Amino acid sequence: MKLNYLLKILSQDRKGLVSIITGMLNRKGIEIESISAAKTDTYTNVLITIEVVADLAELRMMVFKIKNIIEVSQVTSCLLQDAVYHKVALYSLDKQAYNSDMYNKLQKYGAVILGYDKDKLIIQKTGRDEHILALYNLLEGRHLIDFSKSAAISLSPFTMDDEEAVISRAA
Repeated sequence: MKLNYLLKILSQDRKGLVSIITGMLNRKGIEIESISAAKTDTYTNVLITIEVVADLAELRMMVFKIKNIIEVSQVTSCLLQDAVYHKVALYSLDKQAYNSDMYNKLQKYGAVILGYDKDKLIIQKTGRDEHILALYNLLEGRHLIDFSKSAAISLSPFTMDDEEAVISRAA
């Protein structure tokens, strides 16, 4: 059964690495929902976070193959529902929709107003998919002009087994 998983890949920064990994996933028919790549506090390292839809067997094989890329030092995967992650969503609303009731709703959902002009408001909400979707459903209608959502970002800790695997691989 195919489920949503979060892959976290820590590696040395190398041009084309994201392309190599996404190519591997695409060749196996693993659907990519979102991808994020950013340098870590160690400027030579990059953390790649990929949300995929896969069955467990194909995901395990892919994790094994990604771990064999020389620049990759660590790969972890977990069910998306078990992951510690956040996404950022932006909503553009017709300014006519804004009133004290709308303000209370935005506060209830932990959303903030980023900016406005004469015609629209830009609202930001960070959180998990279900929280972003709940606010989207509340705002959906004639006043919602535009919507965009980022890829997942995650810093959840690696398990001890993964750390031991990295140490033994480095030795």
